[in-house]
Amino acid sequence: MDIAKEIAMMIAVSMDGKMALYPAVEMVFDTSLNLLAFQLCPAEISKEVYYKAEAIALASVKNLNSPGIFAVEMFVTPEGDVLVNEMAPRVHNSGHHTIEAHYSSQFDMLWRVMLQYPLGNTDAIQSSLMQNIIGAEGYSGTAHYEGLTEMLKIENAFFHIYGKAETKPGRKMGHVTIMSNEKADLLHKANKIKHNLSVISK
Repeated sequence: MDIAKEIAMMIAVSMDGKMALYPAVEMVFDTSLNLLAFQLCPAEISKEVYYKAEAIALASVKNLNSPGIFAVEMFVTPEGDVLVNEMAPRVHNSGHHTIEAHYSSQFDMLWRVMLQYPLGNTDAIQSSLMQNIIGAEGYSGTAHYEGLTEMLKIENAFFHIYGKAETKPGRKMGHVTIMSNEKADLLHKANKIKHNLSVISK
């Protein structure tokens, strides 16, 4: 099938069935590795597509009849149809940007569900881009983050290194969330990090 865009929504469900929806994110994939390269929040989609995605994601999660936090990944066709691709009943890569970029992160929200506190505020503080940090091609062994010290100087870029001792090509080693209300700024900083931060082996 033809796919115009891939999007995802994170949804929290309280013990008493109340639901909170995070804004849709747009996912851009590295086709050579079949991994998420980066995602943008909010997704650049029409209001019509957004309302379709929202209704489909909410219905999909509601029918699971379970509290928790859920990721719903969807395809958007060139005609504007929305189809569910995958669901994950847990905190998810699609929601990592919420740690810095939203008032209540997906992790905060999960604690709220478990402790039966009121659901948190899913609004964005700023627009964001989340980019995976992956093992460089041609390197396997003890992980070394080449260029990380310099990249940490980038304003409003928040690095999460997962602490994996071993790297290999294409392995997900961390992520960075960049915050800015200018898309050009997000893409510029993401490109700078992509070309100046490498996970190699010692």
